[in-house]
Amino acid sequence: MSAAETGPWLDPRFAEGAAHYDAGRYFEAHEAWEHLWRAQPAGQEKTWLQGLIQLAVSLEHHRRGNPRGRDGQWAKAAAKLDAPRAGPVDLVATIAEARASLGSTPSVSGAFLSRPRVCYSVEEPA
Repeated sequence: MSAAETGPWLDPRFAEGAAHYDAGRYFEAHEAWEHLWRAQPAGQEKTWLQGLIQLAVSLEHHRRGNPRGRDGQWAKAAAKLDAPRAGPVDLVATIAEARASLGSTPSVSGAFLSRPRVCYSVEEPA
């Protein structure tokens, strides 16, 4: 059984958080994923969930015009999401979409260039 077929990725709270994230509701994504994260045993999947939560919080800080909060949470998220994928989630593509949504010099106004989404891998890990 692959990592995509087990773990928190099959929990409805993960899908709920991803739907909120994809719709630009970053606070709500954080809330859904945090409930799931708290229920996870210690390990890499819990760390990845925490990184996704921090990515959502970073984008919420940006939306609210708080660059210091955005940058602090972004750094924490990046440290935890330093892998090609987490279960079926393509972390590289998810982070790239979030970075592209902010642009090369993120605005202080909280504007986004595009709406990032959670990206999924179609390949099985090696």
